Amino acid sequence: MNQAQSRVLRAGVLLAAAVLSLAACGRGGTSSSGSQTPGITDTTVKIGASYALSGPLAANGTAAMNGAKSYFDAINAQGGVKMSDGKTRKIEVVKYDDGYDPARAVQNYKKLTTQDNVFALFQTFGTAPNLAIMDSANAEKVPQLFVHSGAAVFSQNQQAKPYTVGWQPTYETEGAAYARFLTAQDKDVTVAVISQNDDLGKAFVNGFTSGIAGSKVKIVAQETYQATDPTLDSQVTKLAASKADVLFSAIAIPKLTAGALSKSAELGWNPEHLLVSLVSSVDQVIKPSGLDGSHGIYSTAFVKAADDQQWATDKDVQDYIARMKTSAPGADPTVPNAAWGYGAAATLVKALQEAKAVTRDGLVQEVQSLSGAVPLLLPGLELHASLDGPPIKELHVQQFKDGKWSLVD
Repeated sequence: MNQAQSRVLRAGVLLAAAVLSLAACGRGGTSSSGSQTPGITDTTVKIGASYALSGPLAANGTAAMNGAKSYFDAINAQGGVKMSDGKTRKIEVVKYDDGYDPARAVQNYKKLTTQDNVFALFQTFGTAPNLAIMDSANAEKVPQLFVHSGAAVFSQNQQAKPYTVGWQPTYETEGAAYARFLTAQDKDVTVAVISQNDDLGKAFVNGFTSGIAGSKVKIVAQETYQATDPTLDSQVTKLAASKADVLFSAIAIPKLTAGALSKSAELGWNPEHLLVSLVSSVDQVIKPSGLDGSHGIYSTAFVKAADDQQWATDKDVQDYIARMKTSAPGADPTVPNAAWGYGAAATLVKALQEAKAVTRDGLVQEVQSLSGAVPLLLPGLELHASLDGPPIKELHVQQFKDGKWSLVD
């Protein structure tokens, strides 16, 4: 073999090695600038997710996953999402269980970004798991989009953490909405509070206490609980001794909420109940509690509930229920987390469609300016993205009566 042939052979070997290396890395297609973009091919866009599919919040995490899946499946069945480069891509979701354990969420993040090479993270479940990966996602410029948490930290300062953004109204916003509801009555009101003993519970309470400052509304008793508590009987019994007019239940677990409602009635204490949106399901909470709402049960909401009869003929709700039945047979579409997962998935599809560049930065820039409607939002509510809050910034107070929720504000 002469020198010229040898050089040609070496060049061929190097080229083959480069091609194999590129294929092995799984980084897909190229951006508009010609650089490799993780998770993008001509026909697919790969999204990563970490959910609590086991542990105390497994029901909530599974519901969120199924809600998102039902929307993505519907989009894929229509051919996929058309992006700014003119190519239509199907959405491929790679998901792992973290059991609501921050350490496992970090492991999942590393797998999703270094092995699966996803384009973006979507709807990672819960406050603690998202906090555990937020710094890495921003340092590595991986979009951490529409996190499944109402913690303000994920949306309040996107200039410092531009790659992380929430979706739903913050827990502080929800607490403040109840404060406005009570203070607007302009009368003396005593309130007992029960909250989850973590940052989630504290956020609800902080929004509420800030909102009632200087008003005629006073907190007269407070109790906390652990997510692993089997019941809240002890806490409710202590709060009942206050004879407060209102019980603000910053509880994140439907079964515990239903039990707290039942226990208060058993004790002969009939305050007005303020439930957070996480536990507003009629089928999971109100019906099992045995209460009919005659003493006043309120909740906050920003999406139409599948078990609310006022939306029985609403097309968005009908589509949602049908798609859940197709994509996740046996799943419960009435769990609020499922509806939120569905709406967040619709928001991601909207961002993918409208992003001006098929790159991670292009997607983030679009997310920060999103506006308009997505399925299931209550009348009058739309996306209003900004650098200082989630794209959905408002919610309504609603009252349970005559077997359904009715908006009161």
